[in-house]
Amino acid sequence: MGRAGAEVIRLGNRAIVTARQWLVAVMARCVLGVLGALPPRAAALLAGWGSAAGYLFDRRERKRRSLDNLMRAFPEMGRQEARRTLRAVYRHFARALVDGLRFARVAQRFPVGQLLETEGMERLEGLGEKTGMLFVTGHFGHWEVLGSALPLLGYPTWSMMRGFRNPFVDRYVRRMREATGQRLLDKHGALRQTIRLLRGGEHVGFLIDQDARKHGVFVDYFGRPAKTADSPARIALRTGAPLVFLYVRAAPGGGFRLTVADVIRPRPDADADEETLRITQALTSDLEAVVRQHPEEWLWLHRRWKTYPGKYPGE
Repeated sequence: MGRAGAEVIRLGNRAIVTARQWLVAVMARCVLGVLGALPPRAAALLAGWGSAAGYLFDRRERKRRSLDNLMRAFPEMGRQEARRTLRAVYRHFARALVDGLRFARVAQRFPVGQLLETEGMERLEGLGEKTGMLFVTGHFGHWEVLGSALPLLGYPTWSMMRGFRNPFVDRYVRRMREATGQRLLDKHGALRQTIRLLRGGEHVGFLIDQDARKHGVFVDYFGRPAKTADSPARIALRTGAPLVFLYVRAAPGGGFRLTVADVIRPRPDADADEETLRITQALTSDLEAVVRQHPEEWLWLHRRWKTYPGKYPGE
Protein backbone atom coordinates (compact mmCIF):
# COMPACT_ATOMS: atom_id res chain seq x y z
CA MET A 1 0.00 0.00 0.00
CA GLY A 2 1.35 3.39 -0.95
CA ARG A 3 1.65 6.45 1.23
CA ALA A 4 -1.48 7.99 -0.29
CA GLY A 5 -3.53 4.89 0.50
CA ALA A 6 -2.33 4.81 4.10
CA GLU A 7 -3.22 8.48 4.49
CA VAL A 8 -6.75 7.83 3.19
CA ILE A 9 -7.20 5.02 5.72
CA ARG A 10 -5.87 7.20 8.53
CA LEU A 11 -8.27 10.01 7.63
CA GLY A 12 -11.11 7.52 7.34
CA ASN A 13 -10.40 6.11 10.83
CA ARG A 14 -10.25 9.62 12.25
CA ALA A 15 -13.60 10.45 10.66
CA ILE A 16 -15.15 7.32 12.23
CA VAL A 17 -13.78 8.22 15.67
CA THR A 18 -15.03 11.80 15.33
CA ALA A 19 -18.49 10.59 14.26
CA ARG A 20 -18.67 8.28 17.30
CA GLN A 21 -17.59 11.07 19.63
CA TRP A 22 -20.20 13.39 18.16
CA LEU A 23 -22.94 10.75 18.55
CA VAL A 24 -21.97 10.12 22.19
CA ALA A 25 -22.01 13.86 22.86
CA VAL A 26 -25.45 14.27 21.27
CA MET A 27 -26.84 11.41 23.36
CA ALA A 28 -25.28 12.83 26.54
CA ARG A 29 -26.68 16.30 25.84
CA CYS A 30 -30.15 14.90 25.22
CA VAL A 31 -30.16 12.87 28.44
CA LEU A 32 -28.70 15.66 30.58
CA GLY A 33 -30.94 18.25 28.95
CA VAL A 34 -34.08 16.23 29.72
CA LEU A 35 -32.96 15.62 33.30
CA GLY A 36 -32.19 19.31 33.80
CA ALA A 37 -35.55 20.44 32.41
CA LEU A 38 -37.79 17.98 34.27
CA PRO A 39 -39.79 18.98 37.36
CA PRO A 40 -37.89 18.18 40.58
CA ARG A 41 -39.91 15.07 41.51
CA ALA A 42 -39.66 13.55 38.05
CA ALA A 43 -35.93 14.27 37.89
CA ALA A 44 -35.43 12.70 41.32
CA LEU A 45 -37.39 9.61 40.23
CA LEU A 46 -35.26 9.15 37.12
CA ALA A 47 -32.11 9.72 39.15
CA GLY A 48 -33.26 6.98 41.51
CA TRP A 49 -33.76 4.55 38.65
CA GLY A 50 -30.36 5.46 37.25
CA SER A 51 -28.66 4.92 40.59
CA ALA A 52 -30.28 1.51 41.00
CA ALA A 53 -29.03 0.49 37.57
CA GLY A 54 -25.60 1.88 38.36
CA TYR A 55 -25.35 -0.15 41.55
CA LEU A 56 -26.62 -3.30 39.84
CA PHE A 57 -24.30 -3.18 36.83
CA ASP A 58 -21.19 -1.56 38.30
CA ARG A 59 -18.09 -3.70 38.62
CA ARG A 60 -18.17 -6.16 41.50
CA GLU A 61 -14.56 -5.38 42.38
CA ARG A 62 -15.32 -1.65 42.82
CA LYS A 63 -18.32 -2.36 45.04
CA ARG A 64 -16.29 -4.79 47.13
CA ARG A 65 -13.47 -2.26 47.56
CA SER A 66 -15.93 0.49 48.47
CA LEU A 67 -17.56 -1.73 51.09
CA ASP A 68 -14.18 -2.58 52.57
CA ASN A 69 -13.22 1.10 52.74
CA LEU A 70 -16.50 1.99 54.43
CA MET A 71 -16.10 -0.72 57.05
CA ARG A 72 -12.47 0.25 57.75
CA ALA A 73 -13.47 3.90 58.13
CA PHE A 74 -16.44 2.99 60.35
CA PRO A 75 -15.45 -0.13 62.33
CA GLU A 76 -18.83 -0.12 64.06
CA MET A 77 -20.60 -0.53 60.70
CA GLY A 78 -21.62 -4.09 59.85
CA ARG A 79 -21.64 -5.41 56.30
CA GLN A 80 -25.39 -5.02 55.86
CA GLU A 81 -25.28 -1.42 57.02
CA ALA A 82 -22.30 -0.82 54.76
CA ARG A 83 -24.27 -2.21 51.80
CA ARG A 84 -27.19 0.10 52.58
CA THR A 85 -24.79 3.04 52.84
CA LEU A 86 -23.15 2.16 49.52
CA ARG A 87 -26.53 2.01 47.78
CA ALA A 88 -27.22 5.43 49.27
CA VAL A 89 -23.91 6.66 47.80
CA TYR A 90 -25.08 5.68 44.30
CA ARG A 91 -28.44 7.39 44.90
CA HIS A 92 -26.79 10.53 46.18
CA PHE A 93 -24.42 10.99 43.27
CA ALA A 94 -27.12 10.38 40.69
CA ARG A 95 -29.23 13.02 42.44
CA ALA A 96 -26.23 15.35 42.77
CA LEU A 97 -25.65 15.19 39.02
CA VAL A 98 -29.26 16.10 38.31
CA ASP A 99 -29.30 18.84 40.94
CA GLY A 100 -26.09 20.34 39.55
CA LEU A 101 -27.69 20.57 36.11
CA ARG A 102 -30.90 22.02 37.45
CA PHE A 103 -29.14 24.61 39.59
CA ALA A 104 -27.06 25.91 36.68
CA ARG A 105 -30.25 26.36 34.64
CA VAL A 106 -32.59 27.69 37.33
CA ALA A 107 -29.99 30.08 38.79
CA GLN A 108 -30.09 32.08 35.58
CA ARG A 109 -33.79 32.84 36.12
CA PHE A 110 -34.20 33.26 39.88
CA PRO A 111 -32.35 35.24 42.58
CA VAL A 112 -29.74 33.12 44.30
CA GLY A 113 -31.36 33.85 47.67
CA GLN A 114 -34.39 31.78 46.61
CA LEU A 115 -32.22 28.79 45.80
CA LEU A 116 -29.41 28.85 48.33
CA GLU A 117 -29.02 29.31 52.08
CA THR A 118 -25.63 30.22 53.49
CA GLU A 119 -23.88 29.56 56.79
CA GLY A 120 -20.60 31.05 57.98
CA MET A 121 -20.18 33.55 55.14
CA GLU A 122 -19.16 36.18 57.68
CA ARG A 123 -15.83 34.34 57.94
CA LEU A 124 -14.96 35.61 54.47
CA GLU A 125 -15.21 39.28 55.37
CA GLY A 126 -11.90 41.03 54.80
CA LEU A 127 -10.13 37.90 53.57
CA GLY A 128 -9.70 39.06 49.97
CA GLU A 129 -8.06 42.42 50.67
CA LYS A 130 -4.49 41.46 49.66
CA THR A 131 -4.96 38.33 47.56
CA GLY A 132 -7.72 36.11 46.32
CA MET A 133 -8.89 33.10 48.31
CA LEU A 134 -8.32 29.38 47.83
CA PHE A 135 -11.68 27.64 48.11
CA VAL A 136 -11.14 23.99 49.02
CA THR A 137 -13.66 21.17 49.13
CA GLY A 138 -14.03 17.49 48.23
CA HIS A 139 -16.32 15.24 46.25
CA PHE A 140 -18.89 15.64 48.99
CA GLY A 141 -22.48 16.82 48.95
CA HIS A 142 -23.24 18.94 45.88
CA TRP A 143 -19.82 20.15 44.80
CA GLU A 144 -21.07 20.98 41.27
CA VAL A 145 -23.61 23.36 42.81
CA LEU A 146 -20.80 24.95 44.82
CA GLY A 147 -18.88 25.92 41.69
CA SER A 148 -21.99 27.52 40.18
CA ALA A 149 -23.09 29.21 43.40
CA LEU A 150 -19.92 31.08 44.42
CA PRO A 151 -20.02 33.58 41.50
CA LEU A 152 -23.67 34.32 42.27
CA LEU A 153 -22.68 35.18 45.84
CA GLY A 154 -20.10 37.69 44.66
CA TYR A 155 -17.08 35.36 44.57
CA PRO A 156 -16.29 34.57 40.92
CA THR A 157 -14.03 31.56 41.07
CA TRP A 158 -11.64 29.71 38.80
CA SER A 159 -11.99 25.93 39.18
CA MET A 160 -9.63 23.17 38.10
CA MET A 161 -10.93 20.89 35.36
CA ARG A 162 -9.39 17.87 33.70
CA GLY A 163 -10.68 17.90 30.14
CA PHE A 164 -12.67 15.04 28.58
CA ARG A 165 -11.14 13.04 25.74
CA ASN A 166 -14.30 13.60 23.73
CA PRO A 167 -13.98 17.23 22.53
CA PHE A 168 -17.73 17.61 21.97
CA VAL A 169 -18.54 16.48 25.53
CA ASP A 170 -15.72 18.66 26.83
CA ARG A 171 -17.15 21.81 25.22
CA TYR A 172 -20.66 21.05 26.49
CA VAL A 173 -19.52 20.46 30.08
CA ARG A 174 -17.41 23.61 30.03
CA ARG A 175 -20.36 25.73 28.84
CA MET A 176 -22.60 24.21 31.51
CA ARG A 177 -20.10 24.89 34.30
CA GLU A 178 -19.44 28.44 33.12
CA ALA A 179 -23.13 29.36 32.81
CA THR A 180 -23.29 31.23 36.14
CA GLY A 181 -19.86 32.86 35.98
CA GLN A 182 -17.54 30.06 37.08
CA ARG A 183 -14.31 30.01 35.09
CA LEU A 184 -12.19 26.96 34.34
CA LEU A 185 -8.49 26.20 34.47
CA ASP A 186 -6.95 23.18 32.78
CA LYS A 187 -5.54 21.03 35.54
CA HIS A 188 -2.18 20.39 33.92
CA GLY A 189 0.28 23.27 34.04
CA ALA A 190 -2.01 25.54 36.05
CA LEU A 191 0.41 26.33 38.92
CA ARG A 192 1.84 29.57 37.53
CA GLN A 193 -1.54 30.78 36.34
CA THR A 194 -3.09 30.03 39.74
CA ILE A 195 -0.41 32.07 41.53
CA ARG A 196 -0.89 34.95 39.10
CA LEU A 197 -4.66 34.88 39.56
CA LEU A 198 -4.46 34.87 43.35
CA ARG A 199 -1.97 37.74 43.41
CA GLY A 200 -4.37 39.63 41.16
CA GLY A 201 -7.24 39.19 43.64
CA GLU A 202 -8.97 36.30 41.86
CA HIS A 203 -10.32 33.24 43.70
CA VAL A 204 -9.41 29.64 42.82
CA GLY A 205 -11.15 26.40 43.79
CA PHE A 206 -9.59 22.99 44.51
CA LEU A 207 -10.82 19.46 45.19
CA ILE A 208 -8.36 17.68 47.48
CA ASP A 209 -9.81 14.22 48.13
CA GLN A 210 -8.41 12.15 45.27
CA ASP A 211 -5.31 9.98 45.40
CA ALA A 212 -2.30 12.14 44.46
CA ARG A 213 -0.10 9.21 43.35
CA LYS A 214 3.56 10.33 43.19
CA HIS A 215 2.76 13.91 44.16
CA GLY A 216 1.53 15.46 47.38
CA VAL A 217 1.98 14.31 50.96
CA PHE A 218 0.59 11.57 53.18
CA VAL A 219 -1.93 12.75 55.75
CA ASP A 220 -4.32 10.90 58.01
CA TYR A 221 -7.78 10.26 56.58
CA PHE A 222 -10.06 7.97 58.56
CA GLY A 223 -7.06 6.56 60.41
CA ARG A 224 -5.11 5.60 57.28
CA PRO A 225 -2.33 7.41 55.39
CA ALA A 226 -3.82 8.97 52.25
CA LYS A 227 -1.69 10.58 49.53
CA THR A 228 -3.15 14.06 49.18
CA ALA A 229 -2.48 16.97 46.84
CA ASP A 230 -0.42 19.59 48.67
CA SER A 231 -0.61 22.22 45.92
CA PRO A 232 -3.25 24.35 47.72
CA ALA A 233 -1.00 24.60 50.79
CA ARG A 234 2.14 25.35 48.80
CA ILE A 235 0.36 27.96 46.69
CA ALA A 236 -1.01 29.58 49.85
CA LEU A 237 2.51 29.80 51.26
CA ARG A 238 3.83 31.44 48.09
CA THR A 239 1.00 33.97 47.78
CA GLY A 240 -0.23 34.47 51.35
CA ALA A 241 -3.75 33.56 50.22
CA PRO A 242 -6.11 32.21 52.90
CA LEU A 243 -7.62 28.76 52.44
CA VAL A 244 -11.36 28.32 52.95
CA PHE A 245 -12.91 24.88 53.44
CA LEU A 246 -16.56 24.89 52.41
CA TYR A 247 -19.24 22.60 51.00
CA VAL A 248 -22.85 22.51 49.75
CA ARG A 249 -25.57 20.11 50.84
CA ALA A 250 -29.27 19.86 50.11
CA ALA A 251 -31.26 21.99 52.57
CA PRO A 252 -34.03 20.29 54.58
CA GLY A 253 -36.75 22.59 53.24
CA GLY A 254 -35.61 22.39 49.62
CA GLY A 255 -32.84 24.16 47.77
CA PHE A 256 -29.27 24.05 49.04
CA ARG A 257 -27.12 25.27 51.91
CA LEU A 258 -23.55 26.49 51.46
CA THR A 259 -21.45 26.20 54.61
CA VAL A 260 -18.10 27.89 55.22
CA ALA A 261 -16.64 25.47 57.75
CA ASP A 262 -13.05 26.63 58.25
CA VAL A 263 -10.56 29.33 57.31
CA ILE A 264 -6.84 28.55 57.44
CA ARG A 265 -4.19 31.25 57.16
CA PRO A 266 -0.69 30.19 56.08
CA ARG A 267 2.14 31.01 58.47
CA PRO A 268 4.92 32.50 56.30
CA ASP A 269 7.59 32.21 59.02
CA ALA A 270 7.09 28.47 59.56
CA ASP A 271 9.14 25.74 57.91
CA ALA A 272 7.66 25.32 54.42
CA ASP A 273 7.40 21.53 54.48
CA GLU A 274 5.97 21.42 58.00
CA GLU A 275 3.46 24.15 57.18
CA THR A 276 2.44 22.38 53.99
CA LEU A 277 1.78 19.21 55.97
CA ARG A 278 -0.12 21.10 58.68
CA ILE A 279 -2.43 22.84 56.19
CA THR A 280 -3.06 19.72 54.12
CA GLN A 281 -3.89 17.70 57.24
CA ALA A 282 -6.20 20.43 58.54
CA LEU A 283 -8.15 20.55 55.26
CA THR A 284 -8.37 16.76 55.13
CA SER A 285 -9.58 16.65 58.73
CA ASP A 286 -12.25 19.23 57.88
CA LEU A 287 -13.47 16.95 55.11
CA GLU A 288 -13.40 13.86 57.31
CA ALA A 289 -15.52 15.64 59.92
CA VAL A 290 -18.40 16.24 57.50
CA VAL A 291 -18.07 12.82 55.84
CA ARG A 292 -18.39 11.20 59.29
CA GLN A 293 -21.73 12.98 59.69
CA HIS A 294 -22.99 12.08 56.19
CA PRO A 295 -20.99 9.10 54.82
CA GLU A 296 -23.48 8.51 52.01
CA GLU A 297 -22.54 11.86 50.45
CA TRP A 298 -18.86 11.17 49.78
CA LEU A 299 -17.33 9.38 46.78
CA TRP A 300 -16.37 6.04 48.30
CA LEU A 301 -16.16 4.61 44.77
CA HIS A 302 -12.85 6.40 44.25
CA ARG A 303 -9.64 4.52 45.15
CA ARG A 304 -8.69 7.06 47.80
CA TRP A 305 -6.05 4.86 49.48
CA LYS A 306 -4.56 3.45 46.26
CA THR A 307 -1.12 4.91 47.04
CA TYR A 308 0.49 3.75 50.26
CA PRO A 309 3.80 4.66 51.94
CA GLY A 310 6.70 3.10 50.09
CA LYS A 311 4.73 2.29 46.94
CA TYR A 312 6.98 4.48 44.78
CA PRO A 313 10.78 4.11 45.09
CA GLY A 314 12.50 7.08 46.66
CA GLU A 315 9.56 8.22 48.77
